[in-house]
Amino acid sequence: MKLLCITDLHGDHKVLESILLHAGPVDLVLLGGDITHFGTPNCAEAVVERLQHAGAKVLAVAGNCDSQAIDQRLIELDVSLFGRGVQHGQVGFHGVSGMPPWHGTMYELTEEQIADALRDGDAQLNSDQHRVLLSHSPPHGTSLDRTRHGGHVGSTAVREFIDRRQPSLVVCGHIHEARGIDRLGDTQIVNCGPAYRGSYALAELNTGFEIHLRRIK
Repeated sequence: MKLLCITDLHGDHKVLESILLHAGPVDLVLLGGDITHFGTPNCAEAVVERLQHAGAKVLAVAGNCDSQAIDQRLIELDVSLFGRGVQHGQVGFHGVSGMPPWHGTMYELTEEQIADALRDGDAQLNSDQHRVLLSHSPPHGTSLDRTRHGGHVGSTAVREFIDRRQPSLVVCGHIHEARGIDRLGDTQIVNCGPAYRGSYALAELNTGFEIHLRRIK
């Protein structure tokens, strides 16, 4: 199974086309939030439909620059992972949208709401082989949530969930400057980097997940 992992597109359709061409055929696309840049549900739907037109299954969560209305549209399109577990082959996927509280002016969730969504989605999965968490926010206290000023701004609920449940793979974004790969115990974590700048990741499942950070020229 080959996964195309895209976060922080911020509505850039031109870059999306380049990423699709650069990545080649994939089995599934994980769309990890900030699909739009404070856009409408129709804007998010256009991105999802373009990815589906490329022939891959799409699973998605919303980011802090999206909205609750976009999350609802993702549910209506049957691609949402927010608090939901979806089985695809031998892999179970679930996710969480938004970001932890900041200024109160974006799509923000309390850590308790994030924890509830993580628990609900995880409970809907029946596979203990491979589990993948799609979270817009990275886990707190890793190299993937450190801002350019040095602070850690990831989700404590996501971190606690990873420490407790040890999913095979966590795909996240949000902190543009913290693109990279990290590990917590048996869990591999990738911050895909901002897609609007040409960054994305590929994850290939063999006996485990092999992660490749990619960037279009």
